[in-house]
Amino acid sequence: MKTLRASYRQRIRDKNSVISSLEEAISQQQSPSPLSEGECSSDVGSPAGLHRLVESLYGLQGERSKLRGELRLLHSQLEQKERDRHTRIQAFQQQIDELKSCIEEREEELSRLRTAAGATDSEKRVLCLSAENESLKQSLSVTQGLLQQLSAIPSQSNTMLIKENENLRGRVQQLESSLQQRAEQLSQLERKSEHMNKERGKEPVVKIPEGLGCIHTILKRRESSLQYVTQTVEVESPATVKQLTKARQRNEVLSERLSGQNERCRQLEEQIRKSDEYSCNLQHKIAAYEREISHLREELLKEIGHLEEKKEEAVKAAASCSAEHFQNLQDQFFTLQKRLTALPPTLRSMKTDYASLRSQVRNFSEFYSAAISEAKKQISAAISEMSEANKDLLEKYRKEVALRRKLHEQLVELKGNIRVLCRVKPVLKEDQHEEGQSVVVTTDPNNESSLTVLSKGKGRSFELDKVFQPHATQEEVFQEIEPLVTSCIDGYHVCIFAYGQTGSGKTYTMEGSVENPGINQRALKHLFSEIEERKDMWSYTVTVSSVEIYNEVLRDLLSKDGEKLDIKINPDGTGQLHVPGLRVVEVRNFQHIKKILATARRNRITFGTQMNQHSSRSHALLCITVQGTDLASGSKTTGKMNLVDLAGSERVWKSGAEGERLKEAQNINRSLLALGDVIQALRGRHTHIPFRNSRLTYLLQDSLGKGSKTVMVVQVSALESNVGETLCSLKFAQRVCKVELGPAARKIESGGGQCDWRP
Repeated sequence: MKTLRASYRQRIRDKNSVISSLEEAISQQQSPSPLSEGECSSDVGSPAGLHRLVESLYGLQGERSKLRGELRLLHSQLEQKERDRHTRIQAFQQQIDELKSCIEEREEELSRLRTAAGATDSEKRVLCLSAENESLKQSLSVTQGLLQQLSAIPSQSNTMLIKENENLRGRVQQLESSLQQRAEQLSQLERKSEHMNKERGKEPVVKIPEGLGCIHTILKRRESSLQYVTQTVEVESPATVKQLTKARQRNEVLSERLSGQNERCRQLEEQIRKSDEYSCNLQHKIAAYEREISHLREELLKEIGHLEEKKEEAVKAAASCSAEHFQNLQDQFFTLQKRLTALPPTLRSMKTDYASLRSQVRNFSEFYSAAISEAKKQISAAISEMSEANKDLLEKYRKEVALRRKLHEQLVELKGNIRVLCRVKPVLKEDQHEEGQSVVVTTDPNNESSLTVLSKGKGRSFELDKVFQPHATQEEVFQEIEPLVTSCIDGYHVCIFAYGQTGSGKTYTMEGSVENPGINQRALKHLFSEIEERKDMWSYTVTVSSVEIYNEVLRDLLSKDGEKLDIKINPDGTGQLHVPGLRVVEVRNFQHIKKILATARRNRITFGTQMNQHSSRSHALLCITVQGTDLASGSKTTGKMNLVDLAGSERVWKSGAEGERLKEAQNINRSLLALGDVIQALRGRHTHIPFRNSRLTYLLQDSLGKGSKTVMVVQVSALESNVGETLCSLKFAQRVCKVELGPAARKIESGGGQCDWRP
């Protein structure tokens, strides 16, 4: 049906196309073109739509032929199934013949029994068997009749055969039950006979003639019946019983075959029923298709006639309109000719006006080009003047910034303030793919002393002495610290320490790597370079020691024992601190000190946490003492430089510290808190400074006291996940900036042995 609907829709579209072609022909007749009537009639008469309708009709006839082919195929399938049914009926007939042969064999056996037993009562039994045989013959004949009826009514024959089979089985069971009853009767009669014989011997002779005669009569009757049964049983030989058993078995086999044939008949009937239903459905569909095709054919013929009528009407209308339209076209043509005659004078005047306008436009473009070039020259001159002015202003601004910085540094040096440098750790590749790793710290390239931290949607600015960009190199950082190394050679006390949260890059800034060393190696290399330059005028002795503060315990990093140390006041009366038992090594060149630094790095305690895989769990201090002697005057200077790598502050819930790591974190945070208290007291110029609250602050007392030059490098992370620690570090750095240690002084010992502190 879907195919028919689609074809019907296609035919409707074809009809619409024919109508549109006719409408186009009519519109062409109405358009302003001088065509003759013959041409109009030839354009309108295009039969393309009629051909398409005829082709669709042929397509429907082809579909009908396909359906007829399918019907023939179904008929052939039904004939094949009919042939299969006939073959099965023949098989049933063969089985019936076999049943007949079995019955004939049983009749022969009965005849043999008659000749063997003679004319006794067993003949009655044979007669019974023959009667049963006759009943079997009758049932066989009935079965044959039913089998003949099976071809016409398979379901009825199947039911009758099943009933007949049940009747045969019932009869066999009746024979078996009658035989069993007779055997029971015989046994009962034998028992009664024996009992009566016994009673006859025991009873006394009673003179009752009438009762005795009655008893004799009954006994005779019983004896006659007993003799009859005995003779019957004796005559029935074992061969007869065997024949009956064989006949029963054959009946069972035939019954099983009959049930199988019944099942096959039922399956055939079901297949025939389905085939008939399918054939009936197909015939109904074919009839419906034929009715639909005839209906469509009638509609097509009506539509074709209607279209032909429309075409004739359109041709007539076009023929009637063509004459009037031709006259209108002629009138329009004469009007146009008159207008064309009047156009040449107007065209000549327009050409003259166009030429004059063109010359004016050419002159205007030349004037415009000259004006534009002049304006460009003036603008270029103004821009060059502005550029020169801007360059001068920029140069003056840079000089002003440099002078301001120099003056600020001089002011800081005069006041003795602690200089604070800030280094922003760059974002590494492994941090870019984690959640919460956006950058919240920004620096200003034009202002090297400020940075801004974005926290909770607000930006907070911090002013420090120097702010390094995230891409700043180790060399750029050391250039800011290099003057302090020279001051150590001149006899000043210098301290450089790195402060910040764990994992912010403190150890990298102080120690660096093999390819890119940090402040420690660069400072010592510069120290020996300066000593080499002054060797003609000065003689220097350099000693090195290295300690760490782990869980508030002082350990020697250059000693193999790693015994615990303590901080004491030097007994020489100078008030300086010293560590008894600390190994102090004299070094003569930079290569020697590199080995000492490697030993200290190996002995330092580090463990991994959730925030840093190589977290330093202690504060490390590298102490360099430089004693110089002036070869001319004999005066001596003693300078001291402490390079401190502080352990990182950490939040326990964030680093996941447990057990021993938790104890280490608590001691680290406690010592850093003590450092904050010392800075706060120095800033407030308190009379008592709590240096002894921690081993760290007690050891840094000389570096944080009066007359020292101290620089703190604060390390911060630019990631959003560390914004809290970054703000805390920068707030601490701002407090350190305001600490004034007083003017720096150096220790000079004259040749006569007098010690003096000079600025």
